[in-house]
Amino acid sequence: MTGESGRKDFIDELKAMKQRMEDIFMRSFDPGAERRDKDRTEDDWTPRGDIVDAGKELVYSLDLPGVMEHDIQVECKDDRLWISGLRKDDLPEGDSIRVERPKGSFSRVFKFPCPVDEDAIQAEFKRGVLKISVPKSSPGCRARRIEVREVE
Repeated sequence: MTGESGRKDFIDELKAMKQRMEDIFMRSFDPGAERRDKDRTEDDWTPRGDIVDAGKELVYSLDLPGVMEHDIQVECKDDRLWISGLRKDDLPEGDSIRVERPKGSFSRVFKFPCPVDEDAIQAEFKRGVLKISVPKSSPGCRARRIEVREVE
């Protein structure tokens, strides 16, 4: 009779399988993920997020409950949106009976699916949700005319 122990083992195996699938998925879209995974500790976690194409802009929203605004970093480089931060341990002193909320550092990297106006990106943090608005740029936006000079 497996009982509660068998059910727990099954659930643990499903969780491990889900994590392996997420790792495979992340590595296919983020070439640096494997390198960062080697540096991960047990306290690392991955916040859930949404990406919406809202016509003239892309809107990235991440759930970051318990994270302070000053502990969040947002960068744009290499045609990617880099989001990282830290959720600090806020448990009271004592013996923990159950700890389910992840803590520690986190990072997410999203490759832009189209050209964007990197100078116009805006981020806001409200009630534990980070919202980043990334205006799209027209395909010719980065083009510039190069003057040709005659040399002797």
